[in-house]
Amino acid sequence: MTVIMTISVITSRIALAGTVPLADNHLLIGDSIVKRIMPKPESDSMYVATDYTEIHFELNKAILDISYMDNGLSLLHLDRVIDSIGIENITAIEIISQSSPEGPLERNTWLTENRSKVMREYMYRVFPELKPIISVNKVIESWDNLARYVAQDPNLGDDTKDKILDIIDSDQISIAKKKTMLKNSLGNDPNVGNVYAYLYKYYYPIIRNSGIYILHMVEPQTAFNMDIEKPHVDETTTKPQTTIELPQEQGESSDQEPLRKRPLIAVKTNLAYDAFFTKNMGWAPIYNIEAELYLTENGRWTILGEYEFPWHTIPSRHQYLQILNLQFEGRRYFKKESRHSGHYLSAYTGINLYDICFDRRGGHGYQGEGFGGGLGYGYVLPLGKKPDTRWKLEFFVKGGLYMTFYDAYDAGSPFAGKYYYDWIEDPNLFIKRNNIFRWLGPTGGGISISYDLINKKVKDK
Repeated sequence: MTVIMTISVITSRIALAGTVPLADNHLLIGDSIVKRIMPKPESDSMYVATDYTEIHFELNKAILDISYMDNGLSLLHLDRVIDSIGIENITAIEIISQSSPEGPLERNTWLTENRSKVMREYMYRVFPELKPIISVNKVIESWDNLARYVAQDPNLGDDTKDKILDIIDSDQISIAKKKTMLKNSLGNDPNVGNVYAYLYKYYYPIIRNSGIYILHMVEPQTAFNMDIEKPHVDETTTKPQTTIELPQEQGESSDQEPLRKRPLIAVKTNLAYDAFFTKNMGWAPIYNIEAELYLTENGRWTILGEYEFPWHTIPSRHQYLQILNLQFEGRRYFKKESRHSGHYLSAYTGINLYDICFDRRGGHGYQGEGFGGGLGYGYVLPLGKKPDTRWKLEFFVKGGLYMTFYDAYDAGSPFAGKYYYDWIEDPNLFIKRNNIFRWLGPTGGGISISYDLINKKVKDK
C-alpha cells in the first residue's frame, strides 16, 4: 500500500499575551501552530492502518535530544502507540529522515544518514522484537515538505508563495542555486517581513526530522478518526500555550497517566583505586563502592555515600594496607536537564581508620583514625546515547583539610616479630594517639564508572 502523508499548516501571527489551547497532533513553533494529519486508512474488513511520529533535530546535529522541541512527548507517544497496537500486530516500521535545505549537500547527506542511524539504533534498543521489520528511507533535503508548508501558509501573500514555489519546483536551477536564491532573492512580504528569515525561523526547524511510520493490522471499528478539530484561538487573549497534550488511547479515562521508570540510584567504583599497586605487595586494590542518590529526575542536586575497605596483610613481610573509610558528599551539576552528567561541584566530609605499613625490613608502620572535609570538581560523561544514559564515566579531583591522630609502631629488634608502639619514654606516660598530622591540599581523585541501578515508577507530567 502506498502511504501518502498529508500535512496542513495553520499559522497564526499572535502577540505575546493570553493562551491558545492546542489540539492533539499540533506542534507549537514560535507563534505558529503546525498541525499534522495522518493518512486515511482503507476500509476493508481487515486493513493496514498507519500511525506517524516525528522526531526533530537541532541545526547541524544528529543527536537524539529528548529535551528539544516536543521530542520527549513524541517518544512517549510512540511507546504508547506500540504498546496499544501490540508488537505482534505491527507489519512494518519505516523511518524517513531528512534535513532542512541549507548548507552543503554533502553535509546534509551525512546528517540525514546519521539521523536515520540514531533513530534506527533507538528503535533496535527499545523495541528489539521489531528489528526485522524496521526499514530506513533517507530523503536528504526536505524540499517537498518546505513547498507543502509554504503552499498552505495563510500568512504569505500569493506572489510570495509563487516566487518560493517557482524556485523549489524548477528543474532548470541547481540545488546550490536554489539555496542561494531563497536566501537572497525573496525580499520582504507585507505580513511576515523578511521572507527567508521567516521560513528559516518557523519551517526549517520542523523539517529537520525523522518520521516514524507504523503500519499495523487493525479491526475496522478502531479506524482513525479523521475529524480533527482546528485549534481554538481566543481573540481576546493571544499568547500561545506551550504545552501539548498527547492523544489518548481508546478505553483510557482522562484522569489516568502512564507510568514509566526513572533512575533513583547509581552505583559506581573508582577504577584508579581498584588498580592500586605497591612495590612489595603487588596489586593491592583499594576496594571501594559508591552510591549516588538522584534527588530529582533531571535536576542538579545529588547525594553520595562512599565506602573504601582494602584489607591486605602479609605479616611475614611486614606489609599492611588496612583502611576503613566512610565519606558523604553533596553535588550540584552545572547544567539543569543534564540527566546528572557534565560538570559538577561537590562538598564532602568523611572519617576513617587505618593500619599502614610498607616497611619490609623493620616493620615501621602507623595506626590511627582521621577525619576531614573539603570541595571537589568533576565531569560525568554518559557512555550511552540519550535517552539511555545508564552507564557513565566520571573524572574527579578533591581537595581540603585532613586531620589524623595516630601512633607509630615497630616490629624490629629487640622484639622481632612482636609489634609495639614506637615510644622511648616511661611506658606509664604513654598516651595512645598522641601524634597529630594535618594536611591541607589534594585529598583524592580518580576515574569512576557508574551504572543507574535502581529505578522508580513515576507518572508522566
